[in-house]
Amino acid sequence: MHGRPLKLAALTAGLSLALAVPTVSASAEPAHAQPWQLVGPNSTGGHLAFTPDAPARLYVLPDSGRAVYRTDDHGDTWTTPGPLGAGGTAITADPRDGSVVYVAATDPATGTGEVLRSDDAARTFRAVATSPGLLASVVVSPSGEDVFAAGDDGVLTSTDHGRHWAKLPGAPAGVTDLALDGDHLFLATGSEIHVVDNALGHPRAPRKLSVPGTPYLSNLAAADGIVVGSGVLGSAVFSTDGGRTFRTLIGPWGADDAMAFTGLTPAGELVVQSIASPRPDGSAGARDVWVSRDRGRTWTDRPAATGAIDLYSEIGSFPDRPREQVVAAAAGIFTTRDSVTFRRIGVPDTEVNALASVGPALVAATRSGTYRSTAPFAAHLPRGYQDWGWTGQAPDTLGNSVGALATVSAKAVLRVRQGYCEVDCFTVESSGYGGTTWQQFAIVPGNSRALAVDPRDPSTVYAGSYLTPAVYTSHDGGRTLTQHALAGLDGVQSIAVDPRSRGAVWIGDVTGLYRSTDGGATARKLFDGEVAHVTVDPRDARHVVVTGAGFVKVTTDGGATFRSAAGLGTAGYSDASFTRDGTLYVSSADKYEPGAGVLLSHDGGRHFAALPTQPADRDVRTLLPSADGRWLLAGTGAGVYRLPLR
Repeated sequence: MHGRPLKLAALTAGLSLALAVPTVSASAEPAHAQPWQLVGPNSTGGHLAFTPDAPARLYVLPDSGRAVYRTDDHGDTWTTPGPLGAGGTAITADPRDGSVVYVAATDPATGTGEVLRSDDAARTFRAVATSPGLLASVVVSPSGEDVFAAGDDGVLTSTDHGRHWAKLPGAPAGVTDLALDGDHLFLATGSEIHVVDNALGHPRAPRKLSVPGTPYLSNLAAADGIVVGSGVLGSAVFSTDGGRTFRTLIGPWGADDAMAFTGLTPAGELVVQSIASPRPDGSAGARDVWVSRDRGRTWTDRPAATGAIDLYSEIGSFPDRPREQVVAAAAGIFTTRDSVTFRRIGVPDTEVNALASVGPALVAATRSGTYRSTAPFAAHLPRGYQDWGWTGQAPDTLGNSVGALATVSAKAVLRVRQGYCEVDCFTVESSGYGGTTWQQFAIVPGNSRALAVDPRDPSTVYAGSYLTPAVYTSHDGGRTLTQHALAGLDGVQSIAVDPRSRGAVWIGDVTGLYRSTDGGATARKLFDGEVAHVTVDPRDARHVVVTGAGFVKVTTDGGATFRSAAGLGTAGYSDASFTRDGTLYVSSADKYEPGAGVLLSHDGGRHFAALPTQPADRDVRTLLPSADGRWLLAGTGAGVYRLPLR
């Protein structure tokens, strides 16, 4: 899992230094001057780093590689200490000094590899070594004195706690992972494994080990003479004699099954996750988790593990809880003592596409389904507040991206979810239980991030589609949809109901703003530009705010004229929201540039100014004021934040 996200430059630059704190007194400071709080939801996995020096501490580098999260209480709460400024691919912590953290990273602008070091428990990082190409792995010795980092250009070494670095002579290029077992440093390079003997003393020249077959090896684990290497959905190789001999890893799983994960627990258990070949009907093959406590001689299956947390990516344990396994997976960090029941503990780094208030709860739409919690509206955040709605089973990570939400009533909410089809498709789904369970309706072509319900007639629902550009209309609450492929549309990103007349809707498309008076059957274009969102003032339907790529446009005459807002930069503007007193907030998120966070207007959108405090992630996709006017919620590229408004 050493990939680099496409938007890394924009996202890392958009982050700012901040800490998530348990509570905020709404009267302690003036409105807007208080810090934003990261409130969840826990729904992202990543790379793990433990340290015996702080046994309840865990550092997580999410798969996005943007920042390092830290918990000091076994995952009850997580901080967002600050940005890396580069794309992180691996992390390790000093065993003797729990405040020292190393990250293998790559500068997204230049492609230069960097070893980043923090001396303040991941609040800030600085580069202490560079490499011409991508760095994929970093490990530290038990004493903390020796540090190794490796990647495209071989291996970098430090023998003085990361202060000075040198290139390891004779090391192969293209290293995908490192594993340290005693005095032996193992290197994976695609289909090869090399070892450096006496790595913590006077390192010898790396030597190539004999590995059967031609597997692609991107991950290594080594401990107590066991060495196991595997790739992505391929085979695995295994040694029980410190790498002197390797064999193909076999077990009670099928001979043609792919290895989705192999690893070693601190207790010496060998863990394998297998995936069978697809079934004849095209559906996914069976998955299972297998555990061996006797160096691969016998195996016990744990079928509940795969059902609970989907795909494994890394395992470890808190030093003070050696019998409790910590598992990083696609949709979270989990703990378990029996590989049957799991507790989700982190991390809150998910991309949030939409927010909706449904009764006492907040519902967030993410790339791995929807999450629901009442904690974001609480005056004092309860223990574990960053974990939302864990039911004992993680959501699917394929075909489960939710693009938009629409509140129907105090208990009912709709969502559009991307389906898992041969061609692009999505479905409208309904929940009459505040977002706890969902009923699937029709599946239609396209991708969707636009959904609206007519407040006068909740059975009338509109959904917009991009890739397959269209407006869909329903008159039965979303159960059936009629497609309107309008001329000129190239990707609908927002739909808003105009309550002044039945069938009137605003359509925000990547080509401009349109207005329809017949439920989307036809539409008239009002202006050009890439529109991200359309917001109607709930107090005056003639007052409409349109946000998009480099602009915020406002009309106060129902669309007869529009004017551009003053006080804005050239960033992309993603959403707008009115509070009960008429204050207007606008969020900024951009495909290619850093977001500008959240802006405020007291004159209906004529002029804007940035708020004095900002979420740690300024890539803000969506905004939602709480119904009681106490909080402003922001859905970002890395979780949900809240700001006290009074």
